[in-house]
Amino acid sequence: MSKTPSNKLYKLIKDMSAMEKRYFKVVANKKGDASNKYLVLFDAIDAQNKFDDQILMEQVYEGGLVNRKKYSELKGYLYEVILKTLQSFDEKSSVRNRMSNFMHNVDVLFKRGHMELCKDELKKAKKIATHYEEFATLYEILRWEKWIAHTMIDADFLHEELSRIAEEEKRYVEQLDLLSQYRNIFLELYLKIKSKSNLDDIQHIVNNELITKEHSNSHRTSVLFYRSKALLAFIQKDIPSFGEHSKKLLEIMESKPHYLKEEISEYLSALHNYCMFCVLRNDFDTHNKTNEKIKMIKPLNKDDQMKIHLQYMHNHFVYCIRTGEFEKAKNSLPDHFKKVKTFKTKIFDDPQFFFHYAYINFGCQEYDEALFHLNNWLDMPSTIDNPNLQMLSRIFNLILHYELGNFVLVTSLIKSTYRFLKKENQLHGIEKSFLNFIKTVIKVQGKRATKECFQDFKENLMKITESNEARISVFDLMSWVNSKLLNMSFAEITKNKWEKVRLELAVAN
Repeated sequence: MSKTPSNKLYKLIKDMSAMEKRYFKVVANKKGDASNKYLVLFDAIDAQNKFDDQILMEQVYEGGLVNRKKYSELKGYLYEVILKTLQSFDEKSSVRNRMSNFMHNVDVLFKRGHMELCKDELKKAKKIATHYEEFATLYEILRWEKWIAHTMIDADFLHEELSRIAEEEKRYVEQLDLLSQYRNIFLELYLKIKSKSNLDDIQHIVNNELITKEHSNSHRTSVLFYRSKALLAFIQKDIPSFGEHSKKLLEIMESKPHYLKEEISEYLSALHNYCMFCVLRNDFDTHNKTNEKIKMIKPLNKDDQMKIHLQYMHNHFVYCIRTGEFEKAKNSLPDHFKKVKTFKTKIFDDPQFFFHYAYINFGCQEYDEALFHLNNWLDMPSTIDNPNLQMLSRIFNLILHYELGNFVLVTSLIKSTYRFLKKENQLHGIEKSFLNFIKTVIKVQGKRATKECFQDFKENLMKITESNEARISVFDLMSWVNSKLLNMSFAEITKNKWEKVRLELAVAN
């Protein structure tokens, strides 16, 4: 038996859901012998908050003599038992596992000469495979039909059905080929974004006849076609087309709900993209309805739970920030942080989420807490490689210290911020204007002089915005300036701004 690294076994057990663990315990302990060493090892690993192999050995062998070779074999055995149990667990919910089980039955029965029973299993598999467009399985079923007929010397069947089988084989091969081509197009576009490579180098995809016109012959290819069209529009910054294709994609996916249970990640991605479009259009009514669909998705495993929570909370925070509902966002943070701990993943240690936390606290006028989250953001290695994030974080940092009255520190930060922006070629109109403003405003005395500084900065901001030089769009700098001029909270200004936009949209529609 091959040696199984302890950390791999530890991670496998820790990532199992509570239901999967209960199922394993029931199946693995059918004889009621709770003293089985591999069950003892399973419980010991499950109870650990931090992996410690030495303690595990002592618990398994109860302080007696430890045979390291036997212990290594025990871990390998437990790993294999868990995998087999999880396969059995998945057979209840996974369509692919059920089909695989039927096809395995065919193989077992064929070897024993039970041809009629083989046909029964093939019928069950074909029904599911057809319903879910599993073309590879359907092709394999046809191979078995021919082979069983040949083995049974069933010339009548071959005479009547061979042309039908040949036609179906041809169709399934064409469907698999088209599906593969669309999948490759989508993945190439996806890699362009993830690798941040030259996004202009996509002309061969733009001109590809599979993208210019849908050649779909199945539900699965239609889904990939519109996923690719939406992603291409996003890369090209064609927002109307991005929204159009994202909406069409959701309509197609939701037209066949049975697929959604099998393809949670794809459905989740499609919902999130449509939420993104709604934000760009300030259509938060549709945004929230779409986000509720994310919340209602039934997860199949812990990974699904994590992804659903991640996307739902991101969209929730964006909505609250854009509409000034900072208190609502703040009230959702404790439960959010509690759930994040249960996932035991670093995926939430993301600049985007730290920015959300900082922005929410800023909107609630809790500047110390906002600074805490901002510093967590700045401490992340990923921000070093992203000049735009560094630029935004440094501007936000100056604003927070201004609100806290740390004017001596602000003076020092202005110099370091200026040097950084100049070095990274990020010192443009809005950055220059802001640094000049903050440098001046911390020196003036009296409310009147301070207000005049903010008024001058507002006028500069308006000119920069008109000349299309405005770049700090993630943080609403203008609303912050207006809050000082109108002696209102940042949250009130943001809410009023959103209400005005909402009314304008209502009139336009």
